[in-house]
Amino acid sequence: MTDKKPLPHYPAKTTWENGIGYLIDSRNNRLPGITSILKATQSPKEIASLNAWRRKVGNAEANRIIRESRDRGNIVHNLAKNYLEGQPISCPPSIQPYWDTLLPVLENLNQIRLLEGHVFHYYEGYAGRVDCVANYQHIPCVIEFQSATRIKPFYDKPLQLAAYCGALNRQYPVKLNNALLIVATPKETIVHWFPPKELIKYWHQWQQRVAQFWQAQAAA
Repeated sequence: MTDKKPLPHYPAKTTWENGIGYLIDSRNNRLPGITSILKATQSPKEIASLNAWRRKVGNAEANRIIRESRDRGNIVHNLAKNYLEGQPISCPPSIQPYWDTLLPVLENLNQIRLLEGHVFHYYEGYAGRVDCVANYQHIPCVIEFQSATRIKPFYDKPLQLAAYCGALNRQYPVKLNNALLIVATPKETIVHWFPPKELIKYWHQWQQRVAQFWQAQAAA
């Protein structure tokens, strides 16, 4: 990307139907969200693993853990966004350990071009909201922020990043082929780098998941 100007934001509304989240653009086009597609196309093994975990901890505890994780993630996302925008930071004590490990990583980001931006890929048929487009160690990349109590497997995060890259490259005059997953934990923040060859592999996997989703919708 030779042009360093901020990328424009596109407005979008969110709606839900039959458990699927959709984004609606300014022309009233409605596309399913990336996370909804990933959830709807989980493998039987992934579904069985999630069900086994729920049985082990109980529904009430599972819901509490999920809710707590979501709330923590929202706070961490907002802190990162405020910091990168140069806004004041107010960190709750419970989140301070995460923020302390995340901040040194954020200091390595520069040339911020987009924060919390909606993306639409009309050809493939999906939409989403990307966390950040910026340079990390002087390399332009798509960035996803995540928080966790401990380091866990990637699951579908690489596919999500590939989906963002595909939509950004089609929606804007950019050429993004690197992605970054930044995972903040209370003890350390891990930076996972996905170079072009790896990202294109995940892009093909993502295309298969999108096709699977739309085939299921057509058969419903």
